[in-house]
Amino acid sequence: MVYLFFLFSLVSPFLFISPKNFHAPFQKGVFLFSFLLLIFSFWKEKKSKNKLYPSNWLSKNQITLLPYLLCLSCIAFLLSSTYHAIHLTKAIADSFLFQDADYIGISDILLSVAKGDGFTSAYYSESGQGSYLRHHFAPGMAILSPFVSMIPSRWGLAVGVFFLYQLGTIIWLLWAYRITKENPKEFGIKFLLFWVLLTNQLYLYRIGSSYHFEVLVVLFGLFFFYLWEKRKKRENLPTFHTWIYDSFLVVTLVLYLIQKEDIGIYLILFFLPSAFHQFYRLWITSRIGKLNGELDRDDSLDKNNLKVLCLVFSIVFLWLVFVFFVYPMFGEKNNSVSWTQVLTQEYHVVFKQVTGVQKSFQIFLELIVSGGIGIFQMIPEVLGIGLVYATHLFSSRPWHHEVYTYYSYTLLPFVLYTGILWIQSKKRISVSFAFLILACLFWKNSLDQNFPLDTKRNSPWTSAAMQEEIRSDLQEANQIFFSQIQEASSLVQEKTNHIPQTNPHPAERSIKNTEGIFVFSQYNLSFFVSDKTKTYPLEQIKNAETICKNANLCYAVFAPEFTDEILWPKSRILVYRNEWENQQGELVWKGKQLEVWKRQSLPKKN
Repeated sequence: MVYLFFLFSLVSPFLFISPKNFHAPFQKGVFLFSFLLLIFSFWKEKKSKNKLYPSNWLSKNQITLLPYLLCLSCIAFLLSSTYHAIHLTKAIADSFLFQDADYIGISDILLSVAKGDGFTSAYYSESGQGSYLRHHFAPGMAILSPFVSMIPSRWGLAVGVFFLYQLGTIIWLLWAYRITKENPKEFGIKFLLFWVLLTNQLYLYRIGSSYHFEVLVVLFGLFFFYLWEKRKKRENLPTFHTWIYDSFLVVTLVLYLIQKEDIGIYLILFFLPSAFHQFYRLWITSRIGKLNGELDRDDSLDKNNLKVLCLVFSIVFLWLVFVFFVYPMFGEKNNSVSWTQVLTQEYHVVFKQVTGVQKSFQIFLELIVSGGIGIFQMIPEVLGIGLVYATHLFSSRPWHHEVYTYYSYTLLPFVLYTGILWIQSKKRISVSFAFLILACLFWKNSLDQNFPLDTKRNSPWTSAAMQEEIRSDLQEANQIFFSQIQEASSLVQEKTNHIPQTNPHPAERSIKNTEGIFVFSQYNLSFFVSDKTKTYPLEQIKNAETICKNANLCYAVFAPEFTDEILWPKSRILVYRNEWENQQGELVWKGKQLEVWKRQSLPKKN
């Protein structure tokens, strides 16, 4: 039976390397196979009148082979997902779909972090020089900055996100296996299910293929919950060791919270049912003790859990006060696009929107199915997941409402942690129920046309010839930028050599503050603009006079014909081009589709 679950764990790795038109039929075939196994095992249980799996369900040989099969499964997952990531990223890039929102915008912030400029954002601030932390308080995203700074051609964010997706998946799986080793015969079948569920996790794949920094919650959520589970040993520790444990728990909690400003809210919602359950257990224990005259009835475990829970709630509360009330009091409020503006903005009608309670309930069931419907046995945790999902249910934001792309970050750590609790619980399931869980999983996955995403995607741009012309023009434009970068470097070096080091001149300070070449780029061209330049969105042309003071040269690139007329009409691009021209801009080169305009930076005021 272990071999069968091993094969089930290879379903998604196989899909990662197979053609898209094969995905749905293959997953439906796997569903039918698991459904047949469900029928057969159910019939066998009825016949033998033994619904629960026996204690020797896993033989000694199977237990011995399990770590080796698990290792092979992880290798297959890593290799296939890497292959898929490379081809998917290349396909998206070649289709000009890595655009200002959000791939280029996030990469720009991480580059600023790597250069020591903090979270300065050209894409999420009104001035083009404000902090991203006012848009989203997510300082933890800085962990991705080494990928962006070390990997050229703007591939760094893609590499970092997929690496963390793979790493998070493997570590969650290893944690589950470590628990299973304590009692493989008791926990075995639930671990096998978790193994298959994790390697075929739809929502985990969504966040991994979103190219967003929220993938960090998968890893840092695991670190927090791992230490949280160690609280059971806390009550028997000496006072000094208790302080050490509490300190490490707080550190992992803060690392989890800094991944995004709203994680603390979801953490409180998730733990609320468990907190009420603990209070209820204490009340029942105290009441029974009084009725039976057992005043010293042992309730130390519940009290210890509540102490640690109060510590977590206190830290989260202080953090939320700082993020939402204290931090916004500092700095210029108009420099960045605030959270309030983001939450209340209107979306274009072309974006799909889920409506109706029935559809929303269906999404919640799909979410539970992705974590294994066996977790329904963990009532407090499932109620907590339901409370977190309620924030999606009442949301008017399309992707957030549907828990799509990276928006699964709000729920995913809680679903996976509930699966861990389910493995080590005393809840028992039948073999037929195990196959029911698998049948539901593969049926749900087969219905999603974006699992996994097509690596040979059709371009949204109608003219393939135009795309080729754009690529050719961009190569020429980058040659212009390269030549200017070299000239600017020579100019800076020449001026520096003529300035006495013992007597600083205002010009020296100006040279030291220059950033080289700034390029104001059209929303769908920025990915292919040389990463040796500093890019800005066209919306920042209104601030070009201020921005260009910090550069040697400023450019703007336009391709008015190469745009989505619904989301980014040509007329809007032409307005920005006229605005640039009115700011002493001059056309320096025109290709088949691309226009490169130049604007000399103004001298700094002393």
